[in-house]
Amino acid sequence: MARRGIKRKAPELGQLPSTDDYAPTLFMRCHNQKEHDSETKIWKCAFEPSLDNPSDTTNILATCGGKTVCLIDVNAERVLKRFNDTDRNENFYTLAWTTIDIAAGKKVNILAVAGEGGAIKLIYPSQLLMYAAIRGHKKYISCLLFHPTSTRLLFSGSRDGFVFLWDIGIPDKAPQSTYVPLLKISVQDSVGDALNLEFSETNSMLIAGAERGCVGWQVADTPPSLTPTRRAKVIEKPDIYFQHPKSKTTTVDGLIRLPNDLIATKQVGSGEILIWDLSKHLARLGSTRDVPIDPLLKLKYPQHNVKYLNLGFSNGMLGVGDDQGNLLLYNIKSIVDKKKVSEEEDSLWDASTILEWPNIINKNDFPTETHPSKELVVNTVAISSDHSFVTGGTDNNLVCIWKREEEEEHS
Repeated sequence: MARRGIKRKAPELGQLPSTDDYAPTLFMRCHNQKEHDSETKIWKCAFEPSLDNPSDTTNILATCGGKTVCLIDVNAERVLKRFNDTDRNENFYTLAWTTIDIAAGKKVNILAVAGEGGAIKLIYPSQLLMYAAIRGHKKYISCLLFHPTSTRLLFSGSRDGFVFLWDIGIPDKAPQSTYVPLLKISVQDSVGDALNLEFSETNSMLIAGAERGCVGWQVADTPPSLTPTRRAKVIEKPDIYFQHPKSKTTTVDGLIRLPNDLIATKQVGSGEILIWDLSKHLARLGSTRDVPIDPLLKLKYPQHNVKYLNLGFSNGMLGVGDDQGNLLLYNIKSIVDKKKVSEEEDSLWDASTILEWPNIINKNDFPTETHPSKELVVNTVAISSDHSFVTGGTDNNLVCIWKREEEEEHS
């Protein structure tokens, strides 16, 4: 499938700086669980980090949906490898990359995936081979996050009401038969199911966007002071509740950490994405753990009630899908770098660019519903570090690849 599409610029009034132009390149179904599958949901996609510089990405995109994980070369426009889990009831909801030192001067990327089966599967991307499974959660796992610098440490959030911290070890050594969590954080009584996690090293704080709000925990006691040889520490209550403005729901389904310790959050039904300074909010902690969000910037977003639409960010560009098949891009680089905006900061800022759902040419002979009359949800967005590619995953089993258009040379 490919190639015609529309790119629409948002109105100029109150607009952020523009982005590059993008054209739809390939919309592919590679997570089929049955013949002519237009129902499997693509829940997460993320670009592989570069081994030389973790802040850069390769052209390899990992995607998960159903019981399938795919590695896609977005430049070559083809699926390199496809992993199908043996558990018939598995449905992968989340994935995360990490880069681990395995020997002097040698590094390897590892992909962690998890979902309905309640176990974290650790995969070698080069062979797409699952070499270990981490079991401990009693219900499905909704989010995974590797520590930004202690890259063996993995946080996992589950419907069972807990966030666990694991040490996944060194993959080239014999895999562990059992894994013991280093830390257990209770979430259920405070905000319910954790949907996304982020960690701030500056403040030693783990943040969760969840079904009933956004909270944070001080997690200063990390390895080497924590080891699996002792009983896991249990944290019962959050240290802070980040209070978002009232909305139709309390669900914070979008959460991502930006440079300079800024945070972006999206509350379902609010019609906005908030950019706020974590350190400044922690400084307001006093007799109460409730701290109202005072946004540095408010970004305009469609006011629908569809849940579980994840934010993506790379080098100054924030991306998110909506319920109509669109990808919204926000160029916030100058704001993130300077940590300030103009005098219009109390107003909503439009997206820099909206990539609308294209007219898709189906290269297959069988009929397929690529743009159903009902809502078409883009669950996840990933952006390559050089902004050459913007990708998304949909509710109707499509991985969407948009490529930056090169400027025409004029003689």
